Amino acid sequence: MRPLSKKTVFWWNIPCAGMINVLKSYCETCDQESIVVTGCLSASRKAMGWADKGKLFPNHIIISDEDWATTSKSLIDKYPDRLHIFNGITHPARMKELIHYAISNNVAFCNMSEAYFNLENGMRKLAKNAYIRLLLPRHTRSIASKSLGVMCLSGNSQRDFKQFQRLGFKPDDIYPYGYFTDEGKEVHYVKSADGLIHLLCPGLLEHYKGVDVLIKAFKKLSDQGIDNFICHITGKGQMETRLKTMTQRQGLSNLVRFEGVLTAAEYGKLIPQIDILVAPGRVEPWGIRINEAIQRGQAVVISDGLGAASLIKDSNGGAIFPSGDSNALAECLIPLLKNPEYLAAAKQNNLEYKNAISCDRQAVILHKHISEILKKHPLCQR
Repeated sequence: MRPLSKKTVFWWNIPCAGMINVLKSYCETCDQESIVVTGCLSASRKAMGWADKGKLFPNHIIISDEDWATTSKSLIDKYPDRLHIFNGITHPARMKELIHYAISNNVAFCNMSEAYFNLENGMRKLAKNAYIRLLLPRHTRSIASKSLGVMCLSGNSQRDFKQFQRLGFKPDDIYPYGYFTDEGKEVHYVKSADGLIHLLCPGLLEHYKGVDVLIKAFKKLSDQGIDNFICHITGKGQMETRLKTMTQRQGLSNLVRFEGVLTAAEYGKLIPQIDILVAPGRVEPWGIRINEAIQRGQAVVISDGLGAASLIKDSNGGAIFPSGDSNALAECLIPLLKNPEYLAAAKQNNLEYKNAISCDRQAVILHKHISEILKKHPLCQR
């Protein structure tokens, strides 16, 4: 691996579980002089069960919320000759302010950012669509014109690449990426004593998560006499009552179990018996549960509205269906439920793909993207 002629500083708002171990591996294997700067773990993340483990590796610098405004700028002043890589473009506000500080001081930078997604519903969705199309580009173009490139954390969707172009980035300066983590421990599959195929749909019970699409698909399966499965739906949200009522009215209570919010111990007990993970979201930036399911050797059925769908396309470890299409989702599930050999092959394909999405492997790909960015911009070699 060729060393970079220009060292890097990564800026992340929090120690994101879907990226911090990639950055750790990057510092250990690709560029030992690289620095990763994060804020502290947010209160909202702690409420979701994330653990604040503090400093995670020698190159990790943590800045408290109180000190961010002054300390972050002092680090840019300390390393003006490095390439600064910002997680975000206009959000959060303190990252936007830091980017403008880098611009005002002629410091080279690029970005790592999700595409801008609309997870709202109803009139709020219409309003946000208008904002993304009409107003957001006005805020991003001044940054994009100075940025050396952007790594799209929502995968390789042409839809998202076109959005970054509207935001002001040149097509050749947009690179596909995602979120990556390593499953913490080996999971040994244990076939359930009931002899059924067990599915898992994890996350929030919100409209954008598409659980209603999944329930409609189950109705179509039930109507065809396919009832050799149980689906565990975890989490809570605004649609919980509606989804439970929908399940009962469709006569699917024997096929669907609403598990609520599970503790780590409860989740760990459930995982070994899961055969298929289903991610029916209408639209989501990524979906880190897909990475975890692949690394555990579970088949995955996923909507093309999720960034992580690109992983299943590459692994051939399941199926991808058009977002919001319950008929297509049912058709994707049928061969996995009716053909044991097909299901076993999908599981095995994901296990064999596991190393491709490891943090070590993705650190190498990140290094490749950064090298390409620097190669395109000769001034950065000075």
